Amino acid sequence: MRAPARHRRCPYLEQILKERAGPFGLLTRFKADCHVDHRTHRFTGRHPNPPCIGEPETCSLYQREHRAEDERIRRYTD
Repeated sequence: MRAPARHRRCPYLEQILKERAGPFGLLTRFKADCHVDHRTHRFTGRHPNPPCIGEPETCSLYQREHRAEDERIRRYTD
């Protein structure tokens, strides 16, 4: 028996939409609005796995913003 998958959302994710795409609606498209770069990122495929809802630590935008926040916090704690 498999353990249930844990889905974590990126804290910088403003919204994410899931819609059908492609011929006969066989593909899935996620549209993710990112707070870091203020752009909409699209992930399309049979079973796309956007880092925004799976593993935000793998996203370069998340890593950059997280480091910047850590630096701001460290300034006040040191």
